[in-house]
Amino acid sequence: MIKKIFFLFIVLGSLNLIWAQNFNTKNNKNIPIVSVSIPPQAFFIEKIAGNTLKVNIILPPNTNEHHFEFKPSIMKKLEQSEIYFTIGLEFEKIFIDKFHHNFPNLEIINMQKNIKLLDFQDSHHGEQKDPHTWLDPILVQTMALNIYDALAQKYPENKNFYKENLNKFLAELDNLNLQISSKLENTKQKEFIVYHPSWAYFAKRYHLIQIPVEILGKEPKIKELKQLITFIKNKHIKTIFVQNGFPENAAKALARQCDAQIYVINHLSKDWEKELLNVSDALSKALK
Repeated sequence: MIKKIFFLFIVLGSLNLIWAQNFNTKNNKNIPIVSVSIPPQAFFIEKIAGNTLKVNIILPPNTNEHHFEFKPSIMKKLEQSEIYFTIGLEFEKIFIDKFHHNFPNLEIINMQKNIKLLDFQDSHHGEQKDPHTWLDPILVQTMALNIYDALAQKYPENKNFYKENLNKFLAELDNLNLQISSKLENTKQKEFIVYHPSWAYFAKRYHLIQIPVEILGKEPKIKELKQLITFIKNKHIKTIFVQNGFPENAAKALARQCDAQIYVINHLSKDWEKELLNVSDALSKALK
């Protein structure tokens, strides 16, 4: 009798497991999909949407966001999405008209709405605007509001849930801003060397000056490299920051010539908050 009861429990447990798996699979199929260009955007959306949405990230890991082409597999995922949140990158601008034509049901939302964009700090970019707003926690608050507005309108059944999460995220961003400010408030040196000029908004927020190695999206020429070496030596700079997915030859040459160390940072990290704190710690040590 005991063996029969035990066997019955095993059968019922197996049936429950199968039902749960089928239920989850069915539910997962019904979860709306939204797309973003880069991992930090996914972090922001998930903070507000929780598990009510599946977020598709277009840019593969360790990819230069300024030199990227859409592949058929990526287009397929975009076709399945209900919203595409853009963030001012070049490849978005090139393909945006095609998206409107090919995916008429895809709603395109500018995550940078109501943010005043900076011009690129070097003249080589012409009149192009700097898209790297996601590295400033205060500007991310504006992005969070844009995300909330879009999601609350698209999925009104979750509006209260999104609003609660929005308020929590805004408070977290205030706290993050205070943490970073505290880490960087006593720095004596203000200039820092970074390969790709992606930290202008961060630098402006915390009263720093980024000096990029990259010129016009390319490694500097010999003359430009010599000028940069002279600047680094005069300023006694001992850390050169490089980003994942970008060439490191010029940065390594600078490090050798100036007896400086290479520090790898990731402006496209999905672990966005942790990355900003790590970069702040590294800058605090490098600029003391």
